[in-house]
Amino acid sequence: MRRGTWHQCGDRSQKLVQEQLGQGNGVGAIISPRDLAFQNAEAYADEYRTLGAEVLLDQQFYIPDFANENLASYPVSQHRAAVSQMNQISDASLDVLADDLELSNRKLGVSALIAPAVIYEAARGDIVQLNARMFSAAKRAGNALGVPTYATVVLGRSVTSSMQTLSPVLSQVTGLGADGWYLVFQFDAPRIPSAQDDVERAGKVLLTLACTGAPVLHAYAGPMSLLSLGFGATAAGVGHAQNTWQFTPERWQTPSGQGGGGDAPARFFSTGLWGTVIYPDETAVLPTAVQAQVMAHSPFSTAVAQRPPQDWSRWDANKHLVYVIGQTIGEIAEVSTARNCANAAVDVLRRAVALHETIHSAGVRLRDGTNNYQANWMAAIESTLRDAIADYNYLEMLA
Repeated sequence: MRRGTWHQCGDRSQKLVQEQLGQGNGVGAIISPRDLAFQNAEAYADEYRTLGAEVLLDQQFYIPDFANENLASYPVSQHRAAVSQMNQISDASLDVLADDLELSNRKLGVSALIAPAVIYEAARGDIVQLNARMFSAAKRAGNALGVPTYATVVLGRSVTSSMQTLSPVLSQVTGLGADGWYLVFQFDAPRIPSAQDDVERAGKVLLTLACTGAPVLHAYAGPMSLLSLGFGATAAGVGHAQNTWQFTPERWQTPSGQGGGGDAPARFFSTGLWGTVIYPDETAVLPTAVQAQVMAHSPFSTAVAQRPPQDWSRWDANKHLVYVIGQTIGEIAEVSTARNCANAAVDVLRRAVALHETIHSAGVRLRDGTNNYQANWMAAIESTLRDAIADYNYLEMLA
């Protein structure tokens, strides 16, 4: 697994990822079958590899009876069914699943095979067993391709809400003998995880998986990817849409109404604040003395950098967000150890907290709750550095 930023593909992200890779941002791409037909996935995978990126295919089996037109175009679609039916899958059907996994991943030229898995839930031994059986089928496919096989670990909220519910699932998962881990952690948060306890639990899971000696990709990490490598991950998945900033099962359920967004203004992601600022309403009223600290630019924010600033689309704001987060994670990835990556993240957060305080003291109130999590994240990672010394020492020994 290449170390650094991986593009978490989603709705309308394929060309965006291509453009980001062309700018030297990111080391890999995770194809989303929900949002891209199989034939098109083959073409984009070729493009991404040409641009020097590795490619992974996440079968997105989390809710296995969800279906749409894109998913139906993949060989594995014939195996989708309700969990109750999946629990009855025969060994012969698992052999066919292995063949279909091999076929789809071979055509995309993946660097590793991500095993399908449904969401782990508390006190669901049937799901543990089902995921173990699907992992065995995936491992046969990965071996046939000659690539590593990563276990998908999708931890639902009934599991992630406490260490008491997490520990037995982690004990089962780490016995799979995976070549790597594709971690999906569900938070109870509307936009960006903010609760210190939740973030610490996610960090503990990442460290536990990393201490197996196998690489960990923290999927759907979004802005929280700042912490991922400090918690022992090798890589983090970053996407432009908020539904790729954390795992939301609703994305794999039938929509119940109209989508949102409308004419919402563009948000400028500030690496100085490690959060978003509304453009131009909020950026225009920032104190002149702090504007340069807040508005670090990218190749996609040239309109904002002009004097006077020009119109800037939400789409270009999305590109800017992916670029600046990706570049920051890429820089952290160059740090040698998880402990040092954690300290690098703390430095970013400490500056962000101070800058938010400066803006608040100037009488400016930023919307979006964009200052609600930085101090909690910093406390979570500092607490983990203290409490998990043995894990950090072990990771350094493995290195």
